Amino acid sequence: MRLRGTLYEITNIGSFVQEYMTNRSQPGTSSVSPVPNARVILDGLNQPGRGSAFLVESNTDGTGRFDLDVSMSSDMPVFLSASGRADVSKGIIESEPQSGRWYRSSPFVPHAVDGKQCDVYVARVAIPREAGFSQPRLTTALAETKKEVANLEWIKGKIKPEGITLSCGGKGATASGRVVLNPDTSADPSKILHHTVEEFRLELPWLVGLVVSKDTVEASLRAGLADLVAEVGKQLRLSAIRLLSAQLPCSDPTAVDKIVSKATLSFSHLEYEAIPADGQSKASCTIVGEACFGFPGTLESADARP
Repeated sequence: MRLRGTLYEITNIGSFVQEYMTNRSQPGTSSVSPVPNARVILDGLNQPGRGSAFLVESNTDGTGRFDLDVSMSSDMPVFLSASGRADVSKGIIESEPQSGRWYRSSPFVPHAVDGKQCDVYVARVAIPREAGFSQPRLTTALAETKKEVANLEWIKGKIKPEGITLSCGGKGATASGRVVLNPDTSADPSKILHHTVEEFRLELPWLVGLVVSKDTVEASLRAGLADLVAEVGKQLRLSAIRLLSAQLPCSDPTAVDKIVSKATLSFSHLEYEAIPADGQSKASCTIVGEACFGFPGTLESADARP
């Protein structure tokens, strides 16, 4: 059993929508271009691969074609992902780009796509500084976090090249840490960001420790950080959709939503672009990157072609 297809980059989203979604025909060379030497990965849902641990991994050939042997996983849920070259921002980048994927399919069972030509189309959308997640947006998000976390009296943070540094306090307790963001590469297409919390420190006065455990306080703070990351992801998702819709031939929100619903969204990379001080505000960074809309979202919906 084999999974075959071709990876294409969408070069004209308006023509692509007309051909692929409206007329349900094979997109022409005026709207797509094959992607050679791209990485194509098949992996399981419960134990995402790391390094050489993927179920199947290959590169596309010179015409963008891929051919994967999926016989060993014909009955187990899997997902397909792909990645190509990364185009970094033209701004001042203060960190190494955090690599992700161009495409992630929704989970599927290989035998459900046996005999189909599973072509994949990716629209890449660069998120510039003005549409990224900025320091003012972080300040607003932290104000909401303060409302949601019990007994939190103050919280402050800054977007830096190494991540979002945070500190907070309340009832005599203090905490600090650094949230490191990466593009999500899991089987859950609803998630676009993965995060880790590094250098986490929590100090509790002994009286507070008598009333509530340190583990309980830490769990509450980490939940608040997860909500903050979700807000960053939400803002980047909305920016990506706005930028994509600006390239579409229609501006009707319902039509745009329908187009977006047919795709999965992934980030090929994240970057921290430096914002110089301007006399009124201190130097900071804005989180930018490249969003990738992948069609079809579900490989079972791929048209069967010889």
